[in-house]
Amino acid sequence: MFYNSINNKLDVKKFSDIFFSSIPKNKTLFFPFKILKIKKFQISSFKKLNYVDFAFSISRLFINNISEEDLYNIIKESYNDFNFNMVLNINKIFNNNFFLNLNNGPTLTFKDIAMIPLSNILNFFSKKINKNFLIFCATSGDTGSAANNSFKNFDKIKLFTFYPFNMISNIQRKQITTLIKKNIKNISILGNFDTSQFLIKKIFENIKNNKKIFLISVNSINWFRIIMQIIYYCFCSLNIDNEKTNFIIPSGNFGNSLSAFIAKKMGFPINKIITCTNDNFFLDNFIKNNIIKDYSLKKTISPSIDISIPSNFLRLVSCNNLKKSKMNEVNKNFFSDNINNKNIISSIEYFYNKYKKIYDPHTITSLTSLIKNEKKNNVVVSTSYPIKFIFSIKKIIPGLKIKFNIKKLFFLNEKYKIFSQNFNILINFIKKQI
Repeated sequence: MFYNSINNKLDVKKFSDIFFSSIPKNKTLFFPFKILKIKKFQISSFKKLNYVDFAFSISRLFINNISEEDLYNIIKESYNDFNFNMVLNINKIFNNNFFLNLNNGPTLTFKDIAMIPLSNILNFFSKKINKNFLIFCATSGDTGSAANNSFKNFDKIKLFTFYPFNMISNIQRKQITTLIKKNIKNISILGNFDTSQFLIKKIFENIKNNKKIFLISVNSINWFRIIMQIIYYCFCSLNIDNEKTNFIIPSGNFGNSLSAFIAKKMGFPINKIITCTNDNFFLDNFIKNNIIKDYSLKKTISPSIDISIPSNFLRLVSCNNLKKSKMNEVNKNFFSDNINNKNIISSIEYFYNKYKKIYDPHTITSLTSLIKNEKKNNVVVSTSYPIKFIFSIKKIIPGLKIKFNIKKLFFLNEKYKIFSQNFNILINFIKKQI
């Protein structure tokens, strides 16, 4: 499979060329030159596979810089301790709809499913080519904890995790900052997620790969992470009793929605991808109205959706080339729903009062969309665990009693540094750590 830059179709690369360089020279992103269409009889044969064999069969279609034996062993090692009945748990709910739990990994978020194999393949290459890797992660909450947990034991890899100061939940922050390892540096930025992501892009411009080090981003702009997410949408689409299903997904940085779209283009039985936004409704405005407007970010109860322009959406539609044909392609495959902050709060209360169920403020956007539109044959995607937002939820349901199985976090020391948006101070700190 070949890839090109979304702003330069002549910049064609193999996976091996883009794996160690997440951001092209023209500062845009890579996307497959042509998405491979899998024949129906091959897709039918995949139904018999367990998840490790399934993940290997799909990933080998995208990856060309590692032997099949090594790739299989990395995937097997990554998922060795996963209980897939828990991590990829599909439950049937009302009106022939389904609920997909992706949040039962080690850090209670869907990010674990892709981050663990990414850390293992990077560790494999760091040893193979004998180079130190500098890993950068911008997080709006869950990516940081998944990255820190996944990379914590690798000597040749140093991880810098950026998160927006006071814009993630206390438990999300504690999951990041209490994991104290020599190879992990936690950086709190006085700004929002977009600011953190922008600063990391500037770091890539100022520190180049050389004989001793590689710089790599592990955000969902990293194509290997997208591959791992494509896999679970392919897998889930074959394990649901609908002829074709819709996935209702909290939007975030659009990595899940993009992955479901690629799974559909590969031939898996997926109909529409419904992406849910909150008060930060750039995506909703674009998909419904074809209007590009970069709104000021608002702080909401669902911080991982507090993103203006998701990087992975730019992979789908380049803002510099908005042809009508492209917009038709977006509307053919995607629908958007805007669930504002007040509705999120009222929905958390509604589901608790009616069903005695507690959902996190991101998953609740998808559930609310399902109820609001009386949809059938859908999969609601649950991306995070409610315990991470317990303090916000207890403000909505004051008498709530819940098992506090991560209470020990509050007795652990935290380690992080706070930085303003002054890039010179930040880059000097980074260089001293190399």
